[in-house]
Amino acid sequence: MLRKPLLTLLFALLLAGGFIWGLARIFVLRYEVGDIYPEYSSLRADPLGTKGLAETLGDLPGIEMRRNFKPLPKLRAEHQVTFVYTGVPHTASWTEEELRIFDAMVVNGSRGVFTFYPIENKETPAEKKRAEEEERRKKKNRIEREKPSDKKKSQDEKKKEDATKADGKKATDSKEKDKGKDDGKDKEEGKLKELQEREFVSFDVVAKRWGFAFDYLPQEKKAYDRHAALVEPGGHLETDISWHSALCFRDLKPDWKVLYMCGTMPVVIERKFGAGSIVLVADSYLVSNQALSQERHPKLLARIFSGPSPVIFDEESRDLREEPGVASLARKYHLHGVVLGLILLALLFVWKNAVRFIPAHQPQFAENDIVAGKESREGFVNLLRRSINPTAIFEICVAEWRKAFSLKPREVATVTEIWAQEQARPARERDPVGTYRAISRALTRKR
Repeated sequence: MLRKPLLTLLFALLLAGGFIWGLARIFVLRYEVGDIYPEYSSLRADPLGTKGLAETLGDLPGIEMRRNFKPLPKLRAEHQVTFVYTGVPHTASWTEEELRIFDAMVVNGSRGVFTFYPIENKETPAEKKRAEEEERRKKKNRIEREKPSDKKKSQDEKKKEDATKADGKKATDSKEKDKGKDDGKDKEEGKLKELQEREFVSFDVVAKRWGFAFDYLPQEKKAYDRHAALVEPGGHLETDISWHSALCFRDLKPDWKVLYMCGTMPVVIERKFGAGSIVLVADSYLVSNQALSQERHPKLLARIFSGPSPVIFDEESRDLREEPGVASLARKYHLHGVVLGLILLALLFVWKNAVRFIPAHQPQFAENDIVAGKESREGFVNLLRRSINPTAIFEICVAEWRKAFSLKPREVATVTEIWAQEQARPARERDPVGTYRAISRALTRKR
């Protein structure tokens, strides 16, 4: 039969295991649905995600599907790929380095696919500016988080940066001395703003480089009550598709080929770019899980994703990054067994310290060997009984009291008088208890 400590340990382990299993189940359910990810993410399985398209492309023969969680400069795509951005805000920003690498990839034979985040109505300039600033702030935060982990900077580059900062500080100090602190602060803010504008490139600027511009469709009476029609000559695509965005394109250069138009405005366009190509779709609904379930357009999707394999869905632009750490290394090198072994060792260590495998020694005592202990008060009473005669105890107490209170003559005289009266009585008539009470009353009245 199991002892109580072992039962307690087993119950605790069972309770902890149930809690961990329930917690893991909750996380699995959330990650399976994917609603914790941004809209139109290839990790999201609800109607607003694109996981269905990504997994379907990966199941097709001859096509490999990947997801990118690294910044574009660290992707290092050595071969031609189809790089896919879904749900991209048209107010997004690039860095010059990202734009240069992307252009180089496409020129070398890769295919870039952009499906933009749908918007309902035309944005005012103020709204668009706020959206661009917000996207730029997110982009800057992603870059700032990456900088501490970037260890590729050499010592010379760091020294150059420090020297540049020192020179800038000296120049700022001299200007402050000449023109005042306020003027120097304004110029410093202007330089910082100029550097930020150089570092980040809005999609409007990228559009001009690629030969198009963004525009908005006229507002409909009913939200999203739009349709796009096929205009490509001899195209073997769906002739009509529903359209769920007010975004469109204009000012197209001759290099662009229009596939679909909503009214008189292009909404799906394609162009050659060096040895590669770029496809722009002004709405992301047609690649969503809901569209694949209710309104799929396989011919158009086959045309959009007709580039080279592998097909890479970018998740880094949505702030989904693969942070390097112990857990990621364990997954990469399949160290799950090592982790389970460490957990098992920890459980055995706890069990070893909580349960004794050898029964504890229980000494056996005979009835005569047991000595009952007593309190110190009982020992003192026994000592007095053996040392003092019961008839002399009151006399000894009075003598000890006189010694202790010798500096109080009145009290001593009172006690002596009462004690003398008690002693003058015959032995049979003496009352030690009554005499003690008489002495106590006399001393209390004196006080």
